This record gives sequence, C-alpha cells and structure tokens, in this order.
Amino acid sequence: MTNLIHRAMVYADERAFLDAATPFLREGLAAGEVVLAVAPGPSLDLLRQTLGAVDLGFRDAAHWYSQPTRTIAAYSSVIDHNPGRRIRVLAEPGWADGTPAEISEWTRYESIVNQAFARVDASVLCLYDARTTAADVLEGALRTHPELLDESGTHTNEAYADPATVYAEIDRRPLPPVPPDAYEMPVDDIDLRRLRAFVGDHAERHGISSARLHDLLVATTEVATNAIRHGVPPVTCRTWADNGDVVVDVTDGGHWRPEGLPGFLPPDPFIRAGFGLWGVRMLCPLVQLRTGPGGTDIRLRVHAR
Repeated sequence: MTNLIHRAMVYADERAFLDAATPFLREGLAAGEVVLAVAPGPSLDLLRQTLGAVDLGFRDAAHWYSQPTRTIAAYSSVIDHNPGRRIRVLAEPGWADGTPAEISEWTRYESIVNQAFARVDASVLCLYDARTTAADVLEGALRTHPELLDESGTHTNEAYADPATVYAEIDRRPLPPVPPDAYEMPVDDIDLRRLRAFVGDHAERHGISSARLHDLLVATTEVATNAIRHGVPPVTCRTWADNGDVVVDVTDGGHWRPEGLPGFLPPDPFIRAGFGLWGVRMLCPLVQLRTGPGGTDIRLRVHAR
C-alpha cells in the first residue's frame, strides 16, 4: 500500500513556478497540514513575496540537500515530530551542478523516497527549472517520480522505474579506476591506528581541514573494520586527491549481497546492525559501493575544505 504522492514538474519560468507552487502550498495550509518549501534562495524569495506571512517552513535547498542520507534524515525528523499529520512538501532540488557521480546518488535518493516513505501520508511536488537543470538530472527525475504535473494536470509517468531497477542501474556502473599514483596500504589488523595514521598523513598533505579529517578517519575506520570482520582477505586501502576532494577506497575479496537500502535509512535505535554504513554515509558527502564475484569496493569522498 502506498500513501505517498510523489510528483515532478519541469517549469519554464518564474510565472510557471508560482502557478504550480502557490496553489499546492495554499491547499496544504488550508487543510492544516505540515507544509514545507525547500528551494534555492531566489525561489524562496518568490514564494515569500507571493504568500506573505504564513505558517510554512522555508528551507534553503543548498543546505537541505547537502547529501542524500542527511536529507532522508531531515525528512524523517519532520515526519517523526508530526505524528498523525499529513505532510506536504514543495521541493526544488539543489544538485543540478553536481558531478555525474553525485547526480547518480541524488537520482538514487529520489527513488529511495518512493520506498522509504511509501506509507507516509504525504504529498511531494518536485519542481525542476528547465532553463538551468542539466539533461541527466531531468532524465533521473523521469525515472523516479510516479506522477508528472504539467499545464493540463496530473498524469501517470510511463517512464517511471521501480526503485530496485534504479539501484541496479546505478550500481552496475563501474567506478573510475584507481589512479596509478594513489597511495596503497594492506589492512590485516583490527587495530587500525596505523591505517588512520596512513590516511590522515596523506589527507593532511592535500590540505584537508581538521573537521573533514575527523569525519574521514571515523568513516574509514568503520569501513575497514567491516571489511576485516565480514569480508575476505586481502583488504586494501588506497587514497588519493581528486579535484579538491580526498578519496579513500577500501576493497576486500568478499561478495557482499546487501538487502534493502543499506545505510540510507536511519537505523533502529535499539538495533546496532546497519548503523555503521548509515554513519559512514552521514559523514561523507559521497559513498559508492560496488560488490560482485571479484570482491567488494567501498569508496569514500570528502571535500578537503
């Protein structure tokens, strides 16, 4: 059973944006729903000018859409703090200028919404600016929204793909090869102080901030610990810099078969299992997982600044 309504609309200009957004939000306010607008600054300004003083939560997309797992956690918090109330969200995504890998993960996020919040009594309208949104982002929107909205009304989206299909498509894409100048270290001891020193030394050479370094070391420790305890030797860590980011890649020889949404949803506070990958995804803006007969590869990427 699905209670969630998840629609997408591509708009051409500010007038089209307001024509879609204003009645959608006002309808929710009139019904006493929890209403949230998440959009870039200029769009939020338009909404404030049009709607005036209303009981509506405005959130800047640049912060709200910092990374997929944090966004899922933010929406989960809104739901948890409003039990029994219908939720209405106007969302204008903020990842149009991301890298191909980031856009793939945000496409996965849009698909996850359909599964993770299927039983939530909510209506979500995602708006995309046709003037500034890249073609691959729009293609992803078509694959991840069950319904589309245009000037003539709401329509079933024939291009929609179920979440399992979207995940499989993304995870079949091979990761870029490890550069030949990457630093490499075998990992064969559960005492990972030497690994943390290895990653920390190279990350500091690339100018990483202390806060980012802390997050990276915690995430690396978690991934390496899981590889040693649950993977198959050899376990290897490689690290390098790429376009202002620090990358850490941990591989082992095991073939992990993850089920559900590994690390994307907040863990049950009473169950420890699954918390590790969730924490890793919360700490790192981009976490990529590939697994198959040749082994398992988890790649972490953090911005140096």
